[in-house]
Amino acid sequence: MRRFAIALSLACAARIAFGQGGPPMITDDPGTPGNGKWENNLAITFEHRSNEASLDVPEIDLNYGVGEHIQLTLQTAPVLFKRSGHGLIGGVGGTEAAVKWRFLDEATSGVDMSMFPRVIFNVSQSSVRRGLAEDGTRFQMPFEIAEGFGRWHADVEFGPLASTIGRSDWLYGLVCGFNVAKPTMLMAELHGESRMNFSRDVLALNFGLRHEFTETYILILSMGHEVRSAEQPTALIGYFGMQFVY
Repeated sequence: MRRFAIALSLACAARIAFGQGGPPMITDDPGTPGNGKWENNLAITFEHRSNEASLDVPEIDLNYGVGEHIQLTLQTAPVLFKRSGHGLIGGVGGTEAAVKWRFLDEATSGVDMSMFPRVIFNVSQSSVRRGLAEDGTRFQMPFEIAEGFGRWHADVEFGPLASTIGRSDWLYGLVCGFNVAKPTMLMAELHGESRMNFSRDVLALNFGLRHEFTETYILILSMGHEVRSAEQPTALIGYFGMQFVY
C-alpha cells in the first residue's frame, strides 16, 4: 500500500511538475499524429547489466493517425544479445501492435487523456528459446494524462500488464520536462513495473532530450538506470534515435 501511495503521489505531483512522454522516454503520452499523418521513430536502444547486454539495431516504431484522435502503432526490432561466457546471438525481438484513443483534449477539457491498449507477441519462437524475447503474449491497457503549463509539461501513465505466461503486473510512469528553447526540451522520468500487490517492483530513472532540427526531423535521446530490480542486476538503459513527422 505504501508503494501504491507513492505511485499516486507521483501522479498528483505531475500537475505542478513538468513532462512529455513518448520516445525517447519509456512512458507514453496522449498525443496522436493527426489525420493522415505519420510519426515514425528509428533508434538504437540498449540495456546493459553486469552479466548481459542487449542492443536493438534499429528499433522501428511506426505510428499513423486516423482522424485527430486515433493512432495506429506497430513496433519491432532486430536484437543482438550477449551474455557473460557466451557468444553474441541475434534475432527478432517482440513485436507490438497498438491503438491509441485520445478521448479528452486540453483545448476543450483542460487536459489531454488517452487509452493505449496494445498486444506484444513473438513472430519467431526461436527468439524466445534463445532469450531474445519474452515467452507468451502480453497485453497492456494503460491510460495517459498530460497537461502543459507554459514552458513546463507533465505526463502520467498507469495501467495493467497481463501475460499468457507468468505474472501480471502494473506499469506506471511520470515524465517531466521543460522547453529550454523553442526547439529543445529536456525531460526526466520515473518509470516502474510491479506485481499487482505493488511488490517485487522494477523502477528506472531516465533523462531525455528532444531537439527539433525542423518540423519533420527531430533528434530524440535518453539515458537512464534502474534504481531497483527485483529479480536480476539493475540495468543501464539508453535510446538514441530520430523522429520523422510528415
